Parts: sequence; structure tokens; C-alpha cells
Amino acid sequence: MNMFSQNIKFWGKTKQNILNSSSILVAGMGGLGCIVAENLTRAGIGKLILIDKDIIENSNLNRQILFHQNDIGKSKVETAKTKLIKINPDLEIDTYHKDITSINKVNLHNFDGIADCFDNFKSRFFLQDDVLKDQFLVHGGVTGDFGQVTTITKGITPSLQQIFPNQKEIDAPASIPQSVLTIGSIMAHEIINNLFDHPQLINKLLIIDLSDFSFEKITLSKPADLT
Repeated sequence: MNMFSQNIKFWGKTKQNILNSSSILVAGMGGLGCIVAENLTRAGIGKLILIDKDIIENSNLNRQILFHQNDIGKSKVETAKTKLIKINPDLEIDTYHKDITSINKVNLHNFDGIADCFDNFKSRFFLQDDVLKDQFLVHGGVTGDFGQVTTITKGITPSLQQIFPNQKEIDAPASIPQSVLTIGSIMAHEIINNLFDHPQLINKLLIIDLSDFSFEKITLSKPADLT
């Protein structure tokens, strides 16, 4: 049976072919990046570009589901590539074991969309500044049992800088597995929504608080409305 037969039962062969011909840049292979990359792989994405400068540490293993004890000390992107190809051997993967700010931006244009899985706003803002008009960026963030997701598109939505002004960097936020799994899965679904040309979080910020199971969708100001 085709690996994606259950997907095709749900959304059909045409959409499955769209996924197979699509490419996504996963920026940050921490908790969110692992969830997003694995979900997209199992959905049938054709190509992933993985970026992360870090190696795997023991403290990562509570939420970074692609990694295990015997991976400690290894490159996150290379380890993730190995694990993802075991799921789907036909998946094409490019890896960059580098800081996003050290990568030639010209190399970052050959994809359809971005999963912003970074844990700091400096990297997020740097990445977003080079997104082309025909690309989308799905942003996700997690702290404790709280998280948020939105789709960013140039000229259509406010930028991350406008949504999150005057951000101050803090030490690595506390991250529990159930929050990361929830937000990462929603990010992957919204990426697929974008690839199917039916995004649900354009000019919307979805806020999830697992402490009381509340989900709230906030309307964001459009670029023309921003001063």
C-alpha cells in the first residue's frame, strides 16, 4: 500500500501531488522544528531545507522527538535528515549546520514557504526580511504551556516586527513536550493549508493556552492599517 494512501483518502491525489512537488525551509531544528519536519515528511512533502547551528544535548530530549540518547553530541540537522529519510526514502533534504545569519541568502530562495521554528526574535527577524512576495512564513512560538501561530505574507500581513514590537531576548524559555507537540502540529497543518492555497491564519494570530485549554484567534491589523 502507498505510504500516503490514508492522506489521499482525506485530501485526494491532486493535493498529494502538490505536497510532493513542494519544498519547505524549516528554520530551527529544536522542538518545533522536529515536529514540523516529521509531520511534513509523513504528509508527503517533496523537499525540506533544514537550518540549525546546534548539536543535540541531553536537555533537548524532553521535546525534540527526532532525537534519542545515542544522538547526543551530533548535529541536529544531520541527525534529523537521517531520521526523516528512514520515514520516507524519497524525501529530498538539504541541510545547513550554520547560524542563519552566516548563510548566503541567495541560497534561501528555492522553496515555497518557511517554518519559523526559531527560539529567538533576532533570528526570526533576519529570516523574515528576505522572504519573497510569492513565499509564506508560518511562525510558531512556545513558552511553558503557552504558544502562538500565524502566517506571514509580504504586503498582505503585518511583519513579525509589527506583531511583536520591542521584543527583548530572554534565556531559553521553558518548553514542555505537550505544548511543543501541539504548536508544532498546528504549524505543520497551516503550512499545508498554505500549500493548498487555503491558509487559515492570514492576519490572524492563534493563541493557545494549555493551562485551561483555551484557543483564541486574534485579528491582526493589515499592513495598510499600520502606522
